[in-house]
Amino acid sequence: MKYMNTLMNNNISNQNENLFFKSYQNMQQNTNVNQYFIERNDQSSKEFVIRFISLNIFVYSLSFFVILFSIFIPSIFPNIDSYLKIAYASFGVIFSLILMIFCVYKVKIIKDTLNGKVIVKVINYLCFPKMKFKLDIENTHFYVSTEINQDENGQHATFRLLIINDYKNLVGIDLDTSNIKQKPAKFFYSFNNPSRGNYDHTQYAQILNNFIGNSGVYDNPLLFNINKYLNKPQTTFNFFQELSKYMKFSDHLFAFHLRNPLAYTCVDLIIIIITFITNIFTILVAIAYLNEKNDTITKLIWVSVFLIGNIIMYILYKIFKYCYENIFRIDCIYSKNFDRVFIGLVKYTKTKYVNTFEFQMDNISRFILERKGENFNLKVEFKNNETQEICTIKNKTQDELEGLAYLLNERLNINSNNNFYSNEDLYS
Repeated sequence: MKYMNTLMNNNISNQNENLFFKSYQNMQQNTNVNQYFIERNDQSSKEFVIRFISLNIFVYSLSFFVILFSIFIPSIFPNIDSYLKIAYASFGVIFSLILMIFCVYKVKIIKDTLNGKVIVKVINYLCFPKMKFKLDIENTHFYVSTEINQDENGQHATFRLLIINDYKNLVGIDLDTSNIKQKPAKFFYSFNNPSRGNYDHTQYAQILNNFIGNSGVYDNPLLFNINKYLNKPQTTFNFFQELSKYMKFSDHLFAFHLRNPLAYTCVDLIIIIITFITNIFTILVAIAYLNEKNDTITKLIWVSVFLIGNIIMYILYKIFKYCYENIFRIDCIYSKNFDRVFIGLVKYTKTKYVNTFEFQMDNISRFILERKGENFNLKVEFKNNETQEICTIKNKTQDELEGLAYLLNERLNINSNNNFYSNEDLYS
């Protein structure tokens, strides 16, 4: 009996194994292995490359000329030693490297749909990114401006690509969550003479905007017309629109430029590079000239006087910039619910503030511009009749500053009107 039970159990077990095996075979046959092989999806990240053909020709030609010239110089001074010959040749190489490091070879624009970002990489001639920044797609717009230049050969047009960040969603300028109080906002990035192919400047800007998914129908804040905003008559019309000194990005942000908005930001860096190269070149020439006399003291004196003279000139330049061109623009930023206003006086380097102010809107009566000789003192008047000076604006007329007075007081007037209608509702 025991043997029969064992035999029956073995048969049942064998049947179960056969069923499992058949089921496993059917599962293998029904499983499509191809489902585990997929194509890479590049739709979430796309790339657009912008080149600068005319600049490329200039950089390569200048680099070649400088290297050739630095190699040719030693043949003019056959008596100089080998160290100076190497130094002359090295000068050309160093200059070319500096040129290739700081000049822009191409710009890569990467659309990161997954994270809602536009990644911009500025590549130098050594194929390294000299700058990289990220912008929100909804805040990013492209604009190509046209400038007409006059020379002895007549008029010719130059083009400038502007990548705009309008901060519409407040990312980067929120008074509570960003570092806007420590570092000024960057409104746009400028690149000269992009290669546009067969497209005109308007079509090229439209292509770039379409690439990131933004409409070309856009009120460009860089072209903000303050006279139209103030309902003032338009006296002139310029077909080639220049960037406005007034830029109104949203109800939360506007800026007034005391200087040309396209003023180059690396003036100091350029002067340092030019001074360095000029000093090295002149010192080498002086050493070669005095080499026959072998007068070391004279060489040292000449070099010291030359270097000290350049240092003094640079210090004077910095003092001049500080005294006359210290403030580049005035930024005005409101908090999310418009209960506070932040005013930043942006330094000419565009990377720091000269001074900053933050006020509670409920405490402000108005902003005023007090004339003092040929200048105007920008002040804030509080409701307790106290005043505080913000800055002195030089070399501007009342007509030029009307927009600033209006924009600074616009939100105060809106709040005042809202309170007026609220009080009317209470007593109606």
